[in-house]
Amino acid sequence: MTKSRNFTYFSPNDKDVKDNFGDCVVRALCKALDKTWLEVFDLLVEKARASQCMPSDKPAYEGVLRDHDFVYYGVSNKKGTKRPTVKKFAADEWSISVMVVAHHLVASRDGKFFDTWDSGEKSLYGYWVYKRGSGGVK
Repeated sequence: MTKSRNFTYFSPNDKDVKDNFGDCVVRALCKALDKTWLEVFDLLVEKARASQCMPSDKPAYEGVLRDHDFVYYGVSNKKGTKRPTVKKFAADEWSISVMVVAHHLVASRDGKFFDTWDSGEKSLYGYWVYKRGSGGVK
């Protein structure tokens, strides 16, 4: 399989060795929020503590995204149609977003998607989009 043209390697974790941390939630939020790995981790821990869940669980990352003016949109899959892929959605959506795929989150900005591996063929289940002009992201 060839590399997706709009894929960009991204790993903000300074301690990352061979990308084996399973930190896709932190990674995606780092790119979407323009924050460091530790800044995002601290935000997630705060939400996780309040919800009594793990920092990478849905209640934690959804809370952080909402606090930073992101809005969620689900992707329905009507019979006979295919879900959009990460690479297709990122190429078409020229905004800041966090894409939800099976067991993974991927960030996109300005037509590119950012990950430690080319997840471009993954099917989209939903996405969070930043409301421009709301002041939530630098």
